[in-house]
Amino acid sequence: MQFKPRKQHVYSALNRVGKDYIVGDIHGQLKQLFKQLASLKFDFKLDRLFCTGDLIGKGNDSIGCLNLLTEKWFYSVMGNHEQLFILGFKSSIFWDHLKSGHGQWLTDNLDRFDLLIRWKTLIEIAMPLTRTIEVNGLTVGVSHASATRDWSTLQSGTLSDDDIWQTLWSRPLEEKGGCLSIDSVDYVVHGHTPVQSVVNVNNRFWIDTYSSVNELCILNLNELSINEIS
Repeated sequence: MQFKPRKQHVYSALNRVGKDYIVGDIHGQLKQLFKQLASLKFDFKLDRLFCTGDLIGKGNDSIGCLNLLTEKWFYSVMGNHEQLFILGFKSSIFWDHLKSGHGQWLTDNLDRFDLLIRWKTLIEIAMPLTRTIEVNGLTVGVSHASATRDWSTLQSGTLSDDDIWQTLWSRPLEEKGGCLSIDSVDYVVHGHTPVQSVVNVNNRFWIDTYSSVNELCILNLNELSINEIS
């Protein structure tokens, strides 16, 4: 089914007062997120937390994770699970897919159309397909699964259906020769593909660790550099 995100790209200017962090796919693991933020001494007034998407599914607090989108310190791109939720308004088959994977939060609220519309609006307004963050004079791109070869296409170009699919669903780590460098950006951070620890290939990082090690990966973007994370 054809899908066009309401927001294609958002630029986040330099944080001049605090630190910037990025977390992999949260998937309803809200308690785990706050536990790890506490251990990092995250300052909710000064610091920012970015996310690779997939706030919903798998964990037991998808609704709480969606509500993070109302917090001033939290920023996320769209994941494929959020895309499925939006597509569910056109065909119930997409909601059936979400309900089959720890989706009781959705099943319990199918008669609350006002709530469903609120979540849809939150996702569409607060979760762009991609994001660029300015950090220490560098640019860090964030997209859920992968990216086009040139980041500028995602920033301002007209995306094809395939471009959008690749950004939300593809797994280049599993494809021979699929992890090519991304032009027009210093680094790009992805989630979606389960990894046991941070994987760095060329100028790209994959950080979706929870399903492999039961711990979220949270990186300090101010310290992000190639070959210095293992």
